[in-house]
Amino acid sequence: MGKTSSKIAVIAALTTLYPTFAAPQQPGGAGATPATNPGGVQLDFGVSTGLILDDNFKLSTGGGTGLSKISDTKLSFGLSNITAVDQLTFRSSGVIRFADIPGRSIAGFESPDAQLNYMRDGKNSRLSLDARYRKADREFLDPFKVEQEEQNTNAQIGGGGTQTWQNYGASYTVGLQSPISFSVTARHSEIDYSNTTATTLYDSRTDSLRTSTGFRVSPVTQLTLNLGGSHYVANDAVGTDRKTQDLSLGLQQDINPVLALNASLGWSQIDTDYSLPVPSSKTRDGAVGTLTLTQTLANGTVWGSATSSLSVNGSRQSLSFGRDWTLPLGTLSLSAGTTRGANGDNAFIGSAAYTSQLQASDFSISMSRSASTNSASEDVLSTRVAASYGYQINNLSRIDLSANYGVTDNTTTGVKVERTTLRGAYTRQLTADWNVVGGVQFRTYDETAVGDATSNQAFVTLDRNFTFRP
Repeated sequence: MGKTSSKIAVIAALTTLYPTFAAPQQPGGAGATPATNPGGVQLDFGVSTGLILDDNFKLSTGGGTGLSKISDTKLSFGLSNITAVDQLTFRSSGVIRFADIPGRSIAGFESPDAQLNYMRDGKNSRLSLDARYRKADREFLDPFKVEQEEQNTNAQIGGGGTQTWQNYGASYTVGLQSPISFSVTARHSEIDYSNTTATTLYDSRTDSLRTSTGFRVSPVTQLTLNLGGSHYVANDAVGTDRKTQDLSLGLQQDINPVLALNASLGWSQIDTDYSLPVPSSKTRDGAVGTLTLTQTLANGTVWGSATSSLSVNGSRQSLSFGRDWTLPLGTLSLSAGTTRGANGDNAFIGSAAYTSQLQASDFSISMSRSASTNSASEDVLSTRVAASYGYQINNLSRIDLSANYGVTDNTTTGVKVERTTLRGAYTRQLTADWNVVGGVQFRTYDETAVGDATSNQAFVTLDRNFTFRP
């Protein structure tokens, strides 16, 4: 423990002091992020320290159990090297956390996150590699920012413990400029849980291998032959072991200069074996495909899409239409449609998004309703609404307001989860390198047959981001 604490202290000291002799520096702005690398070797550093006070940090139903006091110091590091033929990017971060939460205390290094991406272009080929490792305390995860699958399983609230993600992938394409091209992609992903009490949280892994062969028939016509398979294994209550195989033929056709057709037709098969409580198996197979027509207009596009997909629960058919506008001061997108699942029920799906950028302010709002099948083989309807507004008061300060609302309706289990988050923040640039951010946040949570909860939070953060080019 002594050696570990010393290392953390040294890292924190170096991260804080390094800007005094690194040159040139990258000034930090409100919500500053590392500068884009224009080429060559670049090092990005960041430090952010803050305090959070929350009267119900765990969003416990029936009222909070006391005030939570959390002190986080986040350290981040990035290395990138860009040349004419390849790009290498490495990003890492971690949090030195001291927290007093009703029921437990935290002191030490938390939330390690490391990500590596590499891409190399040849004369007629491309190689891509990526890897990511992330570990987090589940009570500190934001349900509006984590993976959609977690929200679908209603797993983001309760259970406590830690969650670890591991993802690795490689892709190689040859014949980029040739009449015939070929690509192969392999991926591996894992999700692991520890010290959690929720039975709906279980370790799982997925391996997949996919190939695609492209045929450039003419300047306006391209065919693709896709073949793929995946293997999913979960340590759940029934011991799920699922293999998926699919084959499809795709067509991309420019019917005229402003009308494009994108279509695919194929076959998919899903074989699922269960080892508990007694061995059993289930097979689903059937035709799958998509058909999309897109018309380019003077101020945007209009499109229509029909889709047939297959999940472990059976087939799903969807029909959607949409319109996108490019406006003088922003963009507007609308879509609406219907979907029919394996149980025969029809549901409305759609989305709407609007963004506006003015000289001193920006505004965005989005709404969506979608249907899917989660990793627990349950059908889920998801509704999301998000809005944000930012106003630049002057060159040194700005105000940001945001609202998020979500409903996850598990039509298989009948469980409905409703969440709301309202946040307001004020950012002040203290110097060319340092910013202070302060604000409040209000959260609500409501789950069928469980109850509701509310949380009031105040926070303040001091941060700095800078770049060094050796």
